[in-house]
Order: sequence, then C-alpha cells, then structure tokens
Amino acid sequence: MQTAGEVMQEARSVSPTLSVQELARLLLEERLDGVCVVAEDGALAGVVTSMDLIYQEKALHLPTFFVLLDGVLPLDSPWRAERELDKISGAQVADIMTTDPVSVRPETPLEEVATLMVERHISIVPVVADERLVGVVTKPAMLRAAFSALAGG
Repeated sequence: MQTAGEVMQEARSVSPTLSVQELARLLLEERLDGVCVVAEDGALAGVVTSMDLIYQEKALHLPTFFVLLDGVLPLDSPWRAERELDKISGAQVADIMTTDPVSVRPETPLEEVATLMVERHISIVPVVADERLVGVVTKPAMLRAAFSALAGG
C-alpha cells in the first residue's frame, strides 16, 4: 500500500505576506492549483488555492454602470468602488488562505489521503513531519499513483 510520503512532491510555498496579485501570477505562471503558506518559523500556516482567489473575487462588490444616451453613469457611489479597488490591491495571502488546513504525515496511506480529498473537496494536501512541511500530495499525483497501480507498476 502506497503512502503520502511515496507520492508527495516538493511543496511550493509562499509567505502569508505575499500579495494576492503576486499569488495569482505565481499560480498562473507555474500552473498550480494551490500552494502551502509557511510562517517565518517554517511551520505550516495554511493553504491557498485558485478557488480562494475566485471566492475573494466573488466577495468583492464591483461598481454597476448604466448606459444612457452614450454616457456611462455609475449606479454605485464612486467612493465605494474606490474602497473595493483598495481592498483588492492591498490584500495578502493571509487574508484569503485556509488556516489550520487538513494535513497528513508521510506514512499516511494513500487511501486515507484520497478519502480526505474527496470528502473535504480539497485539491492539495500538505505532508507534515515534526510540524514542518515536507511535501504535498496533489490530485495529479493521486491520479498517477492510481494509474500506476492499475498498470501493475
């Protein structure tokens, strides 16, 4: 039976103070679904995924406009729109990350990791040993392990 430690990959981690804009750039450029957030002392502080970015976008109130005779009229207060834009530009990973994330130990059986991923609707699971991040199990890693097992390898 395979374990998390056997299929985990190197964890891409970020600081809680990284800007949300930089996080979005990182996820897009490196084609990641999420990353672990590590505190200054090296302890796992949280996990942040592309869905966290999408939820943040949904929570923002962007201004609504009305077009009348080729003119654009804001239906909301311009000050409210300015506050929302300030919120976007000043947000940090710590503002949107999942704190106290589900994590496993290297010796955790893959079946247990798969159950956690399915039941909790999570795409990355940090692997922690001695309270330090040592790797991460992702959905693609789980698929590779499953197909390898089916192929007899």
